[in-house]
Amino acid sequence: MKKAWIQLLILLAVTFVFVPLVIENLLYRTLIGWGLTDIIAGNITGVMIAAALLTAGYLTTRSDSKGSWKERVGLRSFDRSHFPFLIKLSLLSFVIGVACFLLSVWLGADLQNEKAKAVEESFAFFPLLVAFVGAVIISPIYEEIFYRGIMLSVLNRIASERVALFLQALFFTLAHLPNWNILLPSSTGISLPMPIGRPAPSSRRPSCTAWSIC
Repeated sequence: MKKAWIQLLILLAVTFVFVPLVIENLLYRTLIGWGLTDIIAGNITGVMIAAALLTAGYLTTRSDSKGSWKERVGLRSFDRSHFPFLIKLSLLSFVIGVACFLLSVWLGADLQNEKAKAVEESFAFFPLLVAFVGAVIISPIYEEIFYRGIMLSVLNRIASERVALFLQALFFTLAHLPNWNILLPSSTGISLPMPIGRPAPSSRRPSCTAWSIC
């Protein structure tokens, strides 16, 4: 358990110290200073965040003896007979996620974030394509692997399954502040997986994100 605590502290340090200070602040400002637009600089920053988190996760957990690294981050095959159920659960997650987002807007959260505003200010095919790829493809993939794969596997060795699920959703939300309205859609990943003992399908992430961009 001591090893798991050390791994968790390293992951949290990278997530909440290195990424905000070095990548989101220093690197982003440098890219803007080179004359790049907010959208291009933001997506380069996003790719670097993905590289930093996945690299930290791999280096931190690669010595774990329980299963292969693919299995520890949730990249494993499943019985094809479960596929219809996963599709239904993904659709349910999507509906609940959209409803939670709309509820958060009604409670006073911003309807748009800085990325959406940047797209509106320079509305053109290429900036929109870059924003779409970054938000719908890159971000969901690396965030699901990092938070629901790497971090959750570490948390499961420290706390019970339900506490671990709650904590990974909490860390995911804190990493996205001040966009607090992401907490409500993230809650579907806590409530829906309980009957089957694993996080809700990650397939809802790209669809929810694509809906929010539109």
